[in-house]
Amino acid sequence: MAKSIQLFQIMMINMDKGIGKSTLVEALYGRDEVENGNSSLNNTIFRLRRQLETAGLPEDPYIEIKSGLCTWSKNIPVWVDVHEFGKLVEKAEGTPDPYEKTSFYIQACGLYRGEFLPIMIGEEWATVANVSYQEMYFKCLREVSELLKQQREYEKVYQLCTSAAQIYPFEEWQILRIDSLIAMNRYKEAMDVYEEATKMFFDELGLTPSKKMLDRFQTMSGHIQLPVGSLTDIKEEIREERHEEGAYYCTFPSFIDNYRLVSRMMERNGISSFLMLCTLTDSSGRPLEKTEKTRDVSERFQMAVRRSLRRGDLYTRYSPCQFLLLLSGTNQENCSIISRRIDKTFKEEGGGRNKIRYLVTSVVDMKEHEADKLSFSNVTW
Repeated sequence: MAKSIQLFQIMMINMDKGIGKSTLVEALYGRDEVENGNSSLNNTIFRLRRQLETAGLPEDPYIEIKSGLCTWSKNIPVWVDVHEFGKLVEKAEGTPDPYEKTSFYIQACGLYRGEFLPIMIGEEWATVANVSYQEMYFKCLREVSELLKQQREYEKVYQLCTSAAQIYPFEEWQILRIDSLIAMNRYKEAMDVYEEATKMFFDELGLTPSKKMLDRFQTMSGHIQLPVGSLTDIKEEIREERHEEGAYYCTFPSFIDNYRLVSRMMERNGISSFLMLCTLTDSSGRPLEKTEKTRDVSERFQMAVRRSLRRGDLYTRYSPCQFLLLLSGTNQENCSIISRRIDKTFKEEGGGRNKIRYLVTSVVDMKEHEADKLSFSNVTW
């Protein structure tokens, strides 16, 4: 980007207090080989002045230099969003009135549009400013969300955090969106946000739902109400759309519920069940890292699992390279047979030189506190 444009941007950031000439020279030419930084800066100021006048602005020095300090000319008034953003934050922090504080924070959040000068993010001065404004924005969001919850303005919390999630789709903002919808009894919408967020976290980052997310899922599941219907209508709605061979795939939260149900059923009927953790590895036995190739291998493995297991077996994807299988009505010896069958089918599906590492435990052997570990990101047997 032209140095004159960079100079203009830096002056806008430092419009209130100005910037030292030596600091300005370093920001503009620190990584360039120039013989005379002061001379280069004077030439850049001259070019910027000509560009602004050509654009139709009045004739003016624009940048004044006095005692080594470069300041923007007071003859040319300028409104800069980042300065207004900072002023609103200061006003919010300086007032004791919760409603005024809320109003200032909302206005400040409304000015934030994302990364600061993304095209200049490689420049140190832009990176520093970007981090500072981002942290200020996050603080605003947290503060105003708490204030709005105290005022029971949940719709505003939802709107602010939805805007934030579009810029930074972090879990914190997704949870606040879900919580605000739950507070308004809009459970179906909250579930939609949950499904959208967890899919994004898994597809983009390889992350399974956190304990906080799973807690929200349980809350929403217990409150979603459907219209009154006959048993025939309900049966028609919940049945599988078509008959499919092979194991049944479900999401991780659903797998947890099914696992706990099977554990209870075993207390009554004594049918043995086993939990199998399958980890995809490379030819050396190292777990596969998250890449596009891993996604392809994972899909091939998923097809192999579905083909290798019975219709009464259940499986889910736990991480980009791990799957959990719930095998009912079988024994330890059969688990070995199943793993060999999966290996064979995986090769048929084009698994290549990748391998599968298996860990198996009987559901009846897992203590209650061990079963709870299914809710966390790491499972240890």
